[in-house]
Amino acid sequence: MISFAITFFGFLAATLIPIFVALYLVTNLKSVPIQYMAAAGLGLVFWFFYDTMGGASALEVNLGFGGGAAQIGVIVVFLAGIVALAIFDYIAVPSPKGSDGVQNFVVSSHSKAIFLIPVGLAVVMGFHGFGEGWDFGSAASSVSATSVLDALGGGYYALISYLLHKFLEAVIIAGVYSAFVGRTQNAAKAKWHLPLLGIIFGGQSIIGSSIGYFVGFDTTYFFAFGVTSTFYAAIRLGEPLSMKFRVGENAPHYLGPKIFVALAIGFLLLYIAALFHS
Repeated sequence: MISFAITFFGFLAATLIPIFVALYLVTNLKSVPIQYMAAAGLGLVFWFFYDTMGGASALEVNLGFGGGAAQIGVIVVFLAGIVALAIFDYIAVPSPKGSDGVQNFVVSSHSKAIFLIPVGLAVVMGFHGFGEGWDFGSAASSVSATSVLDALGGGYYALISYLLHKFLEAVIIAGVYSAFVGRTQNAAKAKWHLPLLGIIFGGQSIIGSSIGYFVGFDTTYFFAFGVTSTFYAAIRLGEPLSMKFRVGENAPHYLGPKIFVALAIGFLLLYIAALFHS
């Protein structure tokens, strides 16, 4: 068993340091065109989906229709993640006010609400970190654990993997922030933006490790909630791929609740199809 102090501060350092390095490094790469940064972020998102869906046990699809209440619970939590993102996005990019139905964006580059795009992403994405932290805390409190390396899975490779994961996950958030706030001329930027994003994203991992040290729990639900962030990240990172991308002129696009409903339906349709041959 590792002491709680070593567990807490060791995991805090291993989590927050790479996150803040990524946030400040990526947002200061002014020479890299935002299109390339967004494309790199999309590549990271696709692997993040695969990795996190594994933690969510692929929403128990292998159980077919026999997963019972636990399987239904995972699906409900998954849908709750989509709802949370829809709420954040609706506040960040409110419904168009134009009566002609042509305009599909209304937020100017001066709006402080745009910051909620990366905030919403960090909040929901951070839930998978909450699950990771919980698993780490539980492992650290076991009688077989003698070091932080043991709790991470054993060996320095496990530590390197975790550091890289936190760094690259934060790169996704930094890319979204750069596209909609950091690189935007006359945007409502503030020095507290990056610290807040880092705390929102990484802080959930720290809290999870602190609780997990004392309480065991099935963390599948946290991963199921957090994996939904990949959908939102992919949608928003897809916008800067266009050479005509201009926040306040033609972006961010208004999505609205119906888009998120359609997104959930599309995913669940193929999920249900997969249940039949599990």
